[in-house]
Order: sequence, then structure tokens, then C-alpha cells
Amino acid sequence: MAGTNDNEPPQQGRLALEWLALVLIWSTTPLAVVLSLRDLDAVWALTVRMVLAALLALALLYATGQRLARGPVATRLYLIGTFNMFGAMLLTYLGARHLPSGLIAVLFGTSPLLVGAASHFLLKGVRLVALQWAGMMTGLAGLALIFIDGDRLGAVHVPSVVMVLGGVLCYVVSAVLMKRLPHGMSPMVQMTGALCLTALCCLLVAPLLGGPAPREWPGLVTVMAILYSVLMGSLVAMLFFYHLMQHVEAGTVALSTLVTPVIALLLGVLVNHERFQPHTLVGMGLILAGLIVYYEKEVRSLLGRRGGGAAVWRR
Repeated sequence: MAGTNDNEPPQQGRLALEWLALVLIWSTTPLAVVLSLRDLDAVWALTVRMVLAALLALALLYATGQRLARGPVATRLYLIGTFNMFGAMLLTYLGARHLPSGLIAVLFGTSPLLVGAASHFLLKGVRLVALQWAGMMTGLAGLALIFIDGDRLGAVHVPSVVMVLGGVLCYVVSAVLMKRLPHGMSPMVQMTGALCLTALCCLLVAPLLGGPAPREWPGLVTVMAILYSVLMGSLVAMLFFYHLMQHVEAGTVALSTLVTPVIALLLGVLVNHERFQPHTLVGMGLILAGLIVYYEKEVRSLLGRRGGGAAVWRR
């Protein structure tokens, strides 16, 4: 719509750059999670990350003259964000103890398929077309291959896969609820409120699930991985995520799942020397192929093959 009022969405170029930055950050975060567990228990590593992120977010919020919002809508948004950050991250960190970063990224790539299946059966007016069903079945077949062969050959730690998939479900539920709840809250305010609640939850469960608090300073790799997770994974990425969810189609944001697993796999192999059994690679390949088929229309729109790809950057 033409016009230059204050409610006009940001320029599509800025949104595209935010989406690209989100892809790059999400591609490197799984590796940072795995590296942060070298010298720390998973729960304590997550707790340190979230407490530091919450403190930094509060400082930035007040430095920019903003304040935490109050009221029922704000409370619901904070709780939804906490369900994502705390639930998804806790299960992911627990699963990361026995899984390579590339596999974690691919497992999180199944989130759009799960959203599509749930929407088809639970939401009125949402129906998947045949090509989407084909993509979903292909991705689920790859997931089944990782489970079945991994359990038989001992190539992957199946309980850890279940934990990460539980984290994926937390992310899926929170993303759907967030999109369905209309609001005009600043992404910075929304992120900070969720981070504060998440940090509090981590402090409460760390002594129960993580054992005694660490008494020795972790190594340089662990410290750098946590700092990267705090600054990029918990602050910059979440700011971009909340902002994009308010201004672009959900399918456009979800397109990141086509790119992040591939980059994460390459980084895991090159940086962390991760190796995979052939059947695990086939399973992950099927998941990626399923995502490409599932998002065929969005991919074509993004590439500008159906009347201009700029449309996908606007809600």
C-alpha cells in the first residue's frame, strides 16, 4: 500500500538483511552450544548463557529509554517466549551432550513440517496441498531412518534425539502462539521479558538437574562459545526473529530452515571434526529434500519466479 505513515512496514531490503543475518546466526548456534559443553554441565552452561543475556538485555532496554510492558497481553507474550527459550533450549542443551551440532540443526529443520501437520488438523481453513504432503512424508522418512538405524547401529544417541525433538516442539508451539496473538509490543521489550523469565527458570532448575555449581573457570573455547551464544544467539537473533515475525510472512521466516542445516553441517565437519554414518547422512538428506519440496512455492517466490519475490517480505 502506498504511503509514508508511521505504521508502514520497514523496507524490504532491511528485512532481507535481517533474515540473512538470522540464517547465519542460527547456522552457527548449534556448534556454539556443543562447544560450550566442553567444560560445563549442559544445564549450567544454559543458565550462564541466559542469565548473562537477561542482564545485558535489561541494560540495553533501559539504555534505549524503554521499559518492560505490563498487562495480560504482555504477560502472555513473555510466557510464550519463555516456553520457547527455556523449554526448547533446555531440551536442546541436554540432547547436545551426545549429538553433533549438524544433526541438531537438521532436527530443528523439521519444525516447519510439524507446524504444517498440526495446522492441517487443528486450524480451520488451513489445508496442505499434495506437494506439501510429499515433502512432509519425505522429511519424516529421513527422521525415521535416523531413529531406526541409529538405534540398531548405535550411531546416534536416540534419547538425545528425542530430547532435541522435544525442544523443536516447544519452538513450534511458541512460534504458532506468538503469530496468532496480535500486539504492537517492541521486539526488544518482548525479548527482554522472556529472557528474564527464562533466566529465573534456569536458576531454579540448575541445582536440581545440573548438580553442584561449577567451581573452576571453564576453558577459553567454552567461554567464547557461551559469549557468542549470549550476544548472537540470545540477543541479536531473537531481536531479528521477533521483528521478522511482526513484519513478514511466517513462511518467509521458516525458509531459513532450508539453509541453516546445510551451513551447520559444514561447520560441524570443518570446525568440530564431526563425522556421520552413511545412514545418518541419508536421513538428514531426506529431511532437507523434504523441506525443499514442502516450501517449493515460497522458494520460487523468493527467487522472483512468480511475479516478484519482494512480496514474501511483506505481511
